[in-house]
Amino acid sequence: MPKTTAERVASFRARKKSQGFTTVTLLIPTEDAELFVELAAQRRKQRSELSEHDFASRQRLAAVALHARGSSADGAQAVNAHRAGMSQAEVLVGEVMKRIYELGWPVGMPLGSQTDLMQEYKVSRAVLRQAIRLLEHDSIATVQRGAGGGLVVARPDLQATIRAIKVYLEYAKIGPSEILATRQTLEAATVSLVVARLDLEGEQRLRDQIAAEEGLDGRAGADELLKFHFLLGELCGDAALRLFASVVLQLADSHSTFHSRSLHDRNAVVERIKRLHARIADALIARDKEAALALMEHYIGGIKAWLT
Repeated sequence: MPKTTAERVASFRARKKSQGFTTVTLLIPTEDAELFVELAAQRRKQRSELSEHDFASRQRLAAVALHARGSSADGAQAVNAHRAGMSQAEVLVGEVMKRIYELGWPVGMPLGSQTDLMQEYKVSRAVLRQAIRLLEHDSIATVQRGAGGGLVVARPDLQATIRAIKVYLEYAKIGPSEILATRQTLEAATVSLVVARLDLEGEQRLRDQIAAEEGLDGRAGADELLKFHFLLGELCGDAALRLFASVVLQLADSHSTFHSRSLHDRNAVVERIKRLHARIADALIARDKEAALALMEHYIGGIKAWLT
């Protein structure tokens, strides 16, 4: 005998309760219900548009976090990996990355042949090949062909990493105000570290950069105008800060209207940039942290009108 609507609802609630859910009943206007259905459809569409690479990257990050916690029991790792939704290949990526970390990331060092790795990690050839594709995609390790070849430690590509983060932030619809606020924070932190860590070689690199900018005008490209700030990222000595600052610098350039303005306007802006770069460099060389911070804040304040 077919179930009534009430019986079907009761059965659904009982099933969900056994799964750890609680059901509630809401009375809302019909037009609100239609709006809710529309919003839910949009949300499903957004989720389906999430790229396969982004999903895989997040899973690999979960793998790294799993192994960084130092789990040693194979059984516990398998359970945790299953809960994290990771495949065997992604778990293997985490194992290889953990090994590379422990070795100190020795670029070019052989990790073993495919046969050796299959035996060491007790995985099939198909799982190993999938893991290798992930490792190569992220510039963690690569396969070296020929006699004595195998999987070797690779050098991660900084620019590829910057592009990947920049793409994600664009996907997340980061806005000009967020870019400016983040850049202000990161540039201030960079300046503070440069003042604390600048040596004689760094001083000369700053002087050389300012001298190289003397001939720039409104026809200069973004790489030339941002080189001073990338140099500060190198001189600060903090790899993480350098990475994040580089991402924000490129985002700011992507959202800038500078390149669409008249040559007259661009010439005026470049003269301002050169003048402030020189004053910031002088303050850094003099180890005048407060002056360098104030000049950098003034510099970034002038960018606001150029961002969209």
